[in-house]
Amino acid sequence: MSDDAPVVEVVPYDLAWPARFKIEQRLLSEALPAALSVEHFGSTSVPGLAAKPIIDILVVVPEVGAVAADVRPLEQLGYVYRPSAFPDDDEHLFFAKDTAGKRSHHLHIFGVMSRVPQANRVFRAYLAATPDAARRYEAAKRRAAELHPHSRAQYGAAKEEVFAQLSAEARLWSRFAGRQSAKG
Repeated sequence: MSDDAPVVEVVPYDLAWPARFKIEQRLLSEALPAALSVEHFGSTSVPGLAAKPIIDILVVVPEVGAVAADVRPLEQLGYVYRPSAFPDDDEHLFFAKDTAGKRSHHLHIFGVMSRVPQANRVFRAYLAATPDAARRYEAAKRRAAELHPHSRAQYGAAKEEVFAQLSAEARLWSRFAGRQSAKG
């Protein structure tokens, strides 16, 4: 890969993304037998949504400390532990995996008490159920990737305002949807 190659690229939805997740789900379930859940989240988990071609995986475990104490099972699968990725969240471990020299997977491991997994589930469901919201997020992602193709951090910051707005909408949507399902 040349130095000019972008590290951030938003591509059209790929029908292979769910299958790529299923392969990792099986491997991670074996590597982390105490895992309470192994889920596909992020943009590649929303059918039809353009995204960076990186499979985001959310794992919930009883104790993140136990995973951090022995990362060898994940390293054997090609995951590299990035302990400084979320320094302000003791209940969030982050691992990255490259395939053929390109980033292919992000693994987020959360403790069972973390509120982050549920917020991610709500956001994923909202985008999947609300085409207008998905298109707004996709447009923000494309703009951010065009502006900052060489910086994941700047890309993330550039789409943060739209992400925060959509997250707030998703929380309201979830509350309303919960009330509706309780009625009937």
